[in-house]
Amino acid sequence: MSVFKINGLIIQAGEGITGPIGQSSARWQVLGRAYQPQTVSNMARDIGHARQSVQRIADVLEEEGLIAYLDNPSDRRARLAQLTPEGVEVLNAIYLRQVEWSLQIMKHLNAAQLVDIADALGNVSRVLATAFEASKAAG
Repeated sequence: MSVFKINGLIIQAGEGITGPIGQSSARWQVLGRAYQPQTVSNMARDIGHARQSVQRIADVLEEEGLIAYLDNPSDRRARLAQLTPEGVEVLNAIYLRQVEWSLQIMKHLNAAQLVDIADALGNVSRVLATAFEASKAAG
């Protein structure tokens, strides 16, 4: 339950960081993934969302000129999403606000504990990903 609560609080913080720039946490996640050209399917897998929801966000970001779709030399059906120069500006503005927020939060947290927590969460993530893949393979 603590993980769910922290996730909700982080999403709320993300909305506070991105809102003044006219974005949302979900859009920030897609913009952040489009920094390196990749398919919407890969983005969705990385952030743990349905491909269709990420596709909807990516399409809106394209309409706004923040990302552009490029031909994918590996797969003609799955285009690559990449930030435009305007998208880079928006993402940089978000990151500046995020760093400012993080510095304020870090004043109240123990850095050594955060390293331990990050390591533990990384381990949990790997175990869950392995279990998920095994259950998919089993059918």
